[in-house]
Amino acid sequence: MDKKLIKTFAIEARVKLRESVMSKLANLGITDEKTSEITEIGNDTIIINDNNERLTGNDVKNRAKLIEELNKRGYQTEKHKIAYDTLVEEVAYTWFNRLIAIRFMEVNDYLPERERVLSSESGIKQPDIITHLLDTEMYAEFDLATKERVTELLSDSSADAVDELYQLVFIKQCNSLNQQLPDLFEKIDDYTELLFTVSYINDNGVIASLLNIPEDAFNVDEGGQVEIIGWMYQYYNTEPKDKVFARGSRKIRADEIPAATQLFTPDWIVRYMVENSLGRYYIDQKLANPNETRTEKEIADEFGWQYYLPTAEQPEDVQLQIQDERKAKGDFALQELKLIDPSMGSGHILVYAFDVFMQLYEAKGESPRTASELILENNLFGLDIDKRAFQLAYFALMMKGRQYSRRILAKQLRPNVYAVPNNSEIGEAELQLVQMQFNDQKKAQQDLLTLVEGFKNGAELGSLIQFEGLDFENLKSGLNNTNISFFDQSIKEIILVGELLQQQYEIGITNPPYMGSSGFGSVLSKFSKKQYPNSKNDLFAMFMERWNNAISFTGYNTMVTMQSWMFLSSYEVMRKNILAKNTITNMMHMENMVMGIAFGTAVTIIKNNYVKGFKGTYHQIKTVDVSSNLEPSIIPIPGNRFNQITQDEFSKIPGSPIAYWVSKNLIHDFVIGKRMNEVVEPKVGLQTGDNNRFLREWWEVDINKIKFNSQSVQDALESKKKWFPYNKGGSFRRWYGNYDYVVNWENDGQEIKNFVDDKGKVRSRPQNTDYYFKEAITWSDVTSGIFSMRYREQGSIFDSTGHSAFNSSLENSLFILGLLNTPVGNYIFKILNPTIHMHIGYVSLFPVIQYITHKEYIIDNVKESINICKKDWLINENAWKDFLHPNLI
Repeated sequence: MDKKLIKTFAIEARVKLRESVMSKLANLGITDEKTSEITEIGNDTIIINDNNERLTGNDVKNRAKLIEELNKRGYQTEKHKIAYDTLVEEVAYTWFNRLIAIRFMEVNDYLPERERVLSSESGIKQPDIITHLLDTEMYAEFDLATKERVTELLSDSSADAVDELYQLVFIKQCNSLNQQLPDLFEKIDDYTELLFTVSYINDNGVIASLLNIPEDAFNVDEGGQVEIIGWMYQYYNTEPKDKVFARGSRKIRADEIPAATQLFTPDWIVRYMVENSLGRYYIDQKLANPNETRTEKEIADEFGWQYYLPTAEQPEDVQLQIQDERKAKGDFALQELKLIDPSMGSGHILVYAFDVFMQLYEAKGESPRTASELILENNLFGLDIDKRAFQLAYFALMMKGRQYSRRILAKQLRPNVYAVPNNSEIGEAELQLVQMQFNDQKKAQQDLLTLVEGFKNGAELGSLIQFEGLDFENLKSGLNNTNISFFDQSIKEIILVGELLQQQYEIGITNPPYMGSSGFGSVLSKFSKKQYPNSKNDLFAMFMERWNNAISFTGYNTMVTMQSWMFLSSYEVMRKNILAKNTITNMMHMENMVMGIAFGTAVTIIKNNYVKGFKGTYHQIKTVDVSSNLEPSIIPIPGNRFNQITQDEFSKIPGSPIAYWVSKNLIHDFVIGKRMNEVVEPKVGLQTGDNNRFLREWWEVDINKIKFNSQSVQDALESKKKWFPYNKGGSFRRWYGNYDYVVNWENDGQEIKNFVDDKGKVRSRPQNTDYYFKEAITWSDVTSGIFSMRYREQGSIFDSTGHSAFNSSLENSLFILGLLNTPVGNYIFKILNPTIHMHIGYVSLFPVIQYITHKEYIIDNVKESINICKKDWLINENAWKDFLHPNLI
């Protein structure tokens, strides 16, 4: 599969489709600024005043519907540009999804009439559906007026006639596919048809570009996979995603969340996730049989599960617990095993899970045809907030079913995948009508009200929404008896999705959205703080917490997430809860760019019960292992970090980081050592509120206004000076240095302390002022490489990023300085927090073993190191007082 070619096509197709939609809108007198006035001529003809475009018949009605739809989206308000843009985007992706789906179906000969719609098997430019149109069932079903128009167009060879005929036939084909695939080829509004302008005779058009992708990429008999649909979706979203992040720190709107958070999971990672959760669950079942003689590895190899990792050898008491769990799974029917992807995107994970389920059913002797239907009806479930992603996931699963069952499209079978509903279209009057169907059933009426209210912001909160205690069987029974039609489907979907959000699953697998709380809108921000206080800092962490609780006692939850939850203090409570209540069976820890993104990630497979002493399997994937889009041929990779360790060991390290590579000896040091903040006092310093305003490099100001050697805050005040040395951290430097900045602390920092924003709120934050001007050991907050710490002479104010630690005994401080500047110190900090920020919370956790021999010798060497580095600093011409001479002399 040529992903570069696919990416180019998808990005360009979006641009072309949007441009064609906007061009058509302009012809209709509609722009992102206004709607043109019209002149009515008779009952069914209008002229658009700005461009003299004449519309007749249904086009007049469709234009009116189009304007009505824009107004519903806020076109007549200050949100007119957003309303216009979202409509353009929706129409463009509707036709994009359909073009991709029809291309996949025609290549695999899945179209009902077996006539190609975009291409010709004979290689000519005209699609077969046009060449053979008069002989098709489609033509036979046309009404008389349409047949007459087709005859006229067939006799006219002009480009306009050719395009009009093709657009007519393409739309008819889409509408006919509604019977087989109603959730992708849904009955569309007339205005959407009005905006379809795709041409097959345009050599630079979307269809021509699509046909440049080799057929084998779509053909399942020639190595093609449904996976191509996922890559199309990923690349189609490239520009919208870039556009969101180019805005900087602004909040992300609900309609932008799908593009901003969408990330396609590489195929090998999907296989790892499915094989080590669904595959593991199945192997657990097999091993519950006392007659089973094969090992885990042998069973996995028979299925070709390349990335399955056998359970580590366990202590005897743990083995007994594992045997009991396996017995609980032993009688579990395959049809009852439920797997959900709660943020399914285009369905990539579900598609591979389908393949694995197919293997399991065939191993039980089931025919592929029957198995494919059972899988779609009973085993696979999925949710997403993005309607277009849902459509593609739905289509991908139906195509997997069609691969094994030729008649599956005619059976009206529907996979259990949904877009999370938004109840904005259900008003109070409609809701009361539905509630009336339950007569005096107060419980059912209240349950329905709870559902509708719960989905009030469904398009933003998605599968983070939770329901408990609702009687869905009663709700579904009552709804089946209703005679209401015009909003019946919306209520049905609310009930069906609500049930998916309440029920338990044996397997959960997903690549959840990654979005920090700084991007949350007001609705999501309020919801996260109330419902997910321990994981509120990022969507991925909220998904972990929410879906860990949706898995059955013997089940597995599998997610590929950012690595930050493993280490950062902001996730400490969540992390400790997982370690106390769940069991990590596997973790694949991946470096930056392994997933194609610039930060570390981790696949974590969590069992929804705690087994004391269980040894999980942890291993690393380095960036070099997957360079040039290579897939690892074997996991774990020799030479990378690998350990089989009980998670109970993590709790012995302050903060309980998932530091799976730590040796037993080092863990022992954490147990017996004092925390660093028990030996010295780490402190956070001044936040000026505006460094550009209050800081200068020392040579930028009058040196006579600088006080270099203040002893205390009082001493600084009495000096009447304006500028004072400022410890801002700075670049990597050990022992001594980074004396660069001065800060305006005139009159005890009066200007800084009274610095306010336009609302009168104080922007500055002078912290720990009693420690200003004291000698200290100091380090920089941002530490992208090796950790470095320095001695800081008295006389400086320290910054919130120039972290400092203090002790009345200089000897104690120097001992800590020497200890932390060692390779061991750097190694331990990479355990406590491998990210670039090393704030005082992490440094405070460093274990200090007080009874180290030769302590005086260590301190003497630290003093010597400081003296050497001080001389090195003072030959720098930027050094202030005590400058020695230029380093070239």
